[in-house]
Amino acid sequence: MILNSLQTAARAAAPMIADHLWQSTLFALIAWAGTLAFNRNHARLRFGLWLAASVKFLIPFSMLIALGSHLARPHESASEPLGIYSVVAQASQPFSSTAAPGVAQVAPRANPGSHLPAMFAIVWLCGSVAVVGLWWARWRHISLALRGASPGAEGREVEALRQLEAISGVRRPIPLLVSRDSMEPGIFGIVRPVLLWPEGISEHLDDAQLRAILAHELWHVRRRDNLAAALHMLIEAAFWFHPLVWWIGSRLVEERERACDEEVLRLGSHPAVYAESILKACRFCVESPLSCVSGVSGSDLKRRIVRIMNQQIGNRLGLGGRALLATLAIATVAIPVGIGISNPRQAQAEEPKAAAAPLPEFDVLSVKPSTAASDVHQVEMAPDHFSEINATVKSLIEFGYGVKEYQLIGAPEWIGADKFDVEARWKAPAGLAGPGPGPVIAPDEGPGMVMMPPGGGAPLAPPPPGGHATFTRMGVTGGKARMDLAQAMVQKLLKERFNLSLRRESRDLPVYALVQAGTGVKLAEAPPTPRPPTANGKPMSTFKVMLDDAMGEMDLRSGSTAELAAFLSRQVERNVVDKTGLTGRYQISLRWHHDENIADAISTALEEQLGLRLESQQAPVEVLIVDQVDRPTEN
Repeated sequence: MILNSLQTAARAAAPMIADHLWQSTLFALIAWAGTLAFNRNHARLRFGLWLAASVKFLIPFSMLIALGSHLARPHESASEPLGIYSVVAQASQPFSSTAAPGVAQVAPRANPGSHLPAMFAIVWLCGSVAVVGLWWARWRHISLALRGASPGAEGREVEALRQLEAISGVRRPIPLLVSRDSMEPGIFGIVRPVLLWPEGISEHLDDAQLRAILAHELWHVRRRDNLAAALHMLIEAAFWFHPLVWWIGSRLVEERERACDEEVLRLGSHPAVYAESILKACRFCVESPLSCVSGVSGSDLKRRIVRIMNQQIGNRLGLGGRALLATLAIATVAIPVGIGISNPRQAQAEEPKAAAAPLPEFDVLSVKPSTAASDVHQVEMAPDHFSEINATVKSLIEFGYGVKEYQLIGAPEWIGADKFDVEARWKAPAGLAGPGPGPVIAPDEGPGMVMMPPGGGAPLAPPPPGGHATFTRMGVTGGKARMDLAQAMVQKLLKERFNLSLRRESRDLPVYALVQAGTGVKLAEAPPTPRPPTANGKPMSTFKVMLDDAMGEMDLRSGSTAELAAFLSRQVERNVVDKTGLTGRYQISLRWHHDENIADAISTALEEQLGLRLESQQAPVEVLIVDQVDRPTEN
């Protein structure tokens, strides 16, 4: 059970994690280029750039986009995103949508039985625990040294420390603890830092050297280097598998030590005296085992001594450089937030717009494990009842909430595997009762699915073994009010018997755009034959679908390209948006061979037969987040 939950979570998170890693890596490379550009400026500037690259690993761009979407005024789902948003989203989500515009491509379908994502999650967790365990052991060593240290109340070390605190502007005195451990002088702690001073080192340092080392440690406190190092240690524990994270950590240590060296020299310490004090500390002590305990001997010691002796103090950043950095910093935050504002989140609601009147109570409500002798899936809907044989919870949700399978997120696997026989009856509201067929629905078209003919009667015969299935849908009869009531009653059924709890969200997902191929549209206009309106008030269209293991056929009479896109959405398991610009009604016939990549096969058939094709894009798609769903209790 735990492995299945981990498998589901890992599979859902994998594309988002891949996008985040790609974006963070690119951001780090840009920061590295910035450090090269500002190589002659103060080290604290380069430290800030590396720190920003580190923090980026904790802040996905999707979080900033979501922030922008919440700042904007919610609105109903838009059919198309803004053009600028599509371009930026396409470039920023390469692992969610890998195909370039103009190339029909779909990600391989995940094997439900594969536990590879869960295994990756377990390996990641073990690595993180190992890194944290190693740091905990080193931290314990430092803690033991700290517990065995005694307060330094007097002496020239304390006097020099208090004088330097007054000069450097440190308001709260830093306690000095004398330790018998051989660890180098270092600042321990973040909120209330203390200076751990090795016993006996002062005997090897003259007054100038002593002041130089103390000044170095004070600047670690002023700069809050321990806080920055602890933050990056957290990032290293989470992204231990990414070599760039460890490289950034070494750059942070190098630039922080160089920044403190520059400040010590700026305070007036002689380069030779300061360099000799560092060398004596290194001969007398060992380096701190943790980067969040700021010492004096970090980074490449030889390069540091060369810089100190050459008095390589960075130049102050000019006005133009400051303006450039400020612009880049603002743009880094403003662009994803602006994308979110340009794509406001949809107003969240659990219920679709249904009948305004209170819903009727169920006179009969039966949900039992299916006892059907075959896998035939039968659906029947009327103004006062709903029945479904071999139903899955997934098919009920798809009809009740008007979504497709790929729009369900967080649902357990059993909702698509366990089958039930459902029967629900209620008293039809006034105006909807009376003779005449109710809506005829098809939650899915495929082998094993049959439809109840309008007005009742025997269902269509199931296909023979190895044969093909033929389905005909004449549109929805009975009016929009009946369909709204049917969906609302199925929602009520799901809540009462399956304890379903969910919420709607708008997420940026890979979609396909149905566009003109450029070779000329090959659609025959439908004759202007009067047809009764469907539930949405448009002329009725007729679907005829034939599917088997080898190929698929679809005939649409007096249909639109929008209806064609809706049909294709089910075949490619991804939302298909009509962007053909065609507004007429056509006689549409399409034949395609089943392939491992069904989207490629259908796109090729579209281009050859209809002059249309599928383009992979990124766009907002309404999804349902399943928070809770339970198996039904016995009737």
